[in-house]
Amino acid sequence: MTRNNKLRKLSLCGGLGALALLASTIAWSRSTSHPVSPERQGASASESQSSAPTGYVVRTIEQSTTGAISGRILYNGKPVLPKRFTVTSDTSVCGTTKEIYPVSIEEGGIADAVVWIDDITSGKTFDFPSPLLDQKKCSFVPHILLMKGGALKLGNTDLCLHNIHVTSYANREMNKAIPPGAAAQEITLARADRVTVRCDVHKWMNSYVVVAKNPYYVISGAGGKFRLEGIPAGHYHLKVWQESLGELDEEINVEPAKSTETSFTYRAKGL
Repeated sequence: MTRNNKLRKLSLCGGLGALALLASTIAWSRSTSHPVSPERQGASASESQSSAPTGYVVRTIEQSTTGAISGRILYNGKPVLPKRFTVTSDTSVCGTTKEIYPVSIEEGGIADAVVWIDDITSGKTFDFPSPLLDQKKCSFVPHILLMKGGALKLGNTDLCLHNIHVTSYANREMNKAIPPGAAAQEITLARADRVTVRCDVHKWMNSYVVVAKNPYYVISGAGGKFRLEGIPAGHYHLKVWQESLGELDEEINVEPAKSTETSFTYRAKGL
């Protein structure tokens, strides 16, 4: 091979090597830029929607222009039987068995159901108590918690290890171990949401935290009774949710200086 041919060959090899290096650099640049797939684009849109502000505005309202909604959450069906769990650890704290009722029936009504006005856009200020979710006798207390978006304190008054496993649609999933005697920990639930909380150590332990998008939320009490007050007069969608029975809704009119009576009736769904 002549010297010129060798030079041409080296030049060709060098050019091919440079092209290969350029191609690999471009490929690396594309891979590190994390292109968004169509599936991820859809997820991003969903996240954007879930994280958007609720649009609720606090304003001064004359008491004479507001009304109230009161009523009951009723149950019509066969008797609700508990789910039984055999306790295999921490029996000195938790006992040997646990009975968990999927629906809390008291005096013919459903307690621990959440009732709220879904489409109200302005009115009174949030007045929920400072939110604290504790773990007592191997149960979450309270079982259903209402809160405004913000900080949630997590406690453990039991003499055994628990953990808080938060599953959420609009907020970040979290899993925190809380040993006995530890100071209360804090997490942030900033967006309106219905959050499931579990303890992975004790499988029967669960609760729900409802992060309200407006202050017109209430938890039904004994007999399924509930009451919402300070509602600006108007036409609204009223909803109720129960953890095992799902949601019901109705349209309702609120008149100034009057209390509107209503009720919801759930029917058994294979409980």
